[in-house]
Amino acid sequence: MFKSIQYQLKLVENTDCRCNDNHGFKVGFSVTNSKPLQNKKGGTDVIYDEVITNTGNGYDVTTGKFKAPVQGLYFFTWTSLTHSQKIFATELEKNGKVVARNHATARGISDQISATQSAVLQLNRNDIVNIKVLKNYTGTYLAHESWSMFSGFRI
Repeated sequence: MFKSIQYQLKLVENTDCRCNDNHGFKVGFSVTNSKPLQNKKGGTDVIYDEVITNTGNGYDVTTGKFKAPVQGLYFFTWTSLTHSQKIFATELEKNGKVVARNHATARGISDQISATQSAVLQLNRNDIVNIKVLKNYTGTYLAHESWSMFSGFRI
């Protein structure tokens, strides 16, 4: 009986006192930007300031960074939409290291182009995942109103 109590205490400790029916911690977020992002320098964080979902409170709307509240396997995806003769190239970083890239370029006068990328990452508690404008590029235009989004969840 004592070992069972120890197990339960460890489980609560590892999940920050938040358990669901299957003893796992639910984490998921979807964010978008409330206004277009324009002329963002390469290497700067893309901050999605409009939260749609933030279960587990891992996404920080002030920094644009997701901080894993618990260890686990996570799925991330993001979509960038840009308008005519504009570009918005981005990269997904885990703890400052590039994991995946996304490149949306609308060459024509009346084009609208979107690009989507995804990654599955093993994260430890407090690992950081975020989107940045691709180095050596200027993000000239990123559409808003749910056309461009960043989402992730624990599998």
